[in-house]
Amino acid sequence: MNINKKILVCDKIEPEGIELLKNAGFDLIENPTITHEELISIIKNVSVVIVRSRTKITKDVLNSAESLKLIGRPGTGVDNIDLSTATEKNIDVITSVEASTNAVAELTISLAVSLARSIPMADAALKNDLWLKNSLLGTELRGKTFGIIGMGRIGRRTAQLAIALEMNVIAFEKEIIDNEFLMKYEIKQVELEELLYKSDFVSLHLPSTPATIHMMGRKQFDMMKNSAYLINTARGQLIIESDLYQSLVNNKIAGAALDVFSKEPPYGNKLIKLDNVIATPHIGAQIVEAQKEASIVIAQKIIKFFDDNKHDGLRN
Repeated sequence: MNINKKILVCDKIEPEGIELLKNAGFDLIENPTITHEELISIIKNVSVVIVRSRTKITKDVLNSAESLKLIGRPGTGVDNIDLSTATEKNIDVITSVEASTNAVAELTISLAVSLARSIPMADAALKNDLWLKNSLLGTELRGKTFGIIGMGRIGRRTAQLAIALEMNVIAFEKEIIDNEFLMKYEIKQVELEELLYKSDFVSLHLPSTPATIHMMGRKQFDMMKNSAYLINTARGQLIIESDLYQSLVNNKIAGAALDVFSKEPPYGNKLIKLDNVIATPHIGAQIVEAQKEASIVIAQKIIKFFDDNKHDGLRN
């Protein structure tokens, strides 16, 4: 019997990864605008499906997948994949989390600079013939305390960039952080409460899980300095957005920069209308280098998966 090497590519990925898979002998079905109904029909006969954030791999999709062995997600989040059903059906899920690490970290620091210097406001004002030189008094990042919640790949890379700007970095992580890394960069691991009341910038770098959803609400914002800024380039579900809104309009914290939202696109979300909020449309990994690397990494992992399992259950 022949090994099933059919791959359904549901969303656009960069050509480098596509070429790797084709050269490895895979049969690719590319449908970057696939509908839910089409997905349920086509997925019956493929062993691998590749999705970005647009396509939802729901329970009914997985129940229709008669030959599916692997879901590839070029990116970091898997919110759009029913992981429990995938586990029940012995379908593996892989990501290319390492590909976007530097991209998201760079955006995080860019947002910190933009908050500190009111760059979006200055730009918008000048384009409307307003010269706000005297009213836009900013602050340096040097010497400020940068609090990182979540010290995975992106949190660690963000810490390195913040330290390069001569910031003091403190970090919260439920697990013990590698002591060698902490010592090398002079980072102090602290409890969440200490991080919140000490930090000038609080940056979120955690996945959306039952333990982290709505971890930042009124209680946490009340612990922060009135002059502090919140940055979220992780997942919108980490924040109770109504509580953040109240904290911002009441000047409980100075401002926020948000690349992610509980509902995307965040049309009608009052947060994005506030003057002390910088909002970007989930662009953390949206750079040329990260997109190319994500497609290559996911292709390499798919090829390795087949090599490792070529004698075990990958046949029609």
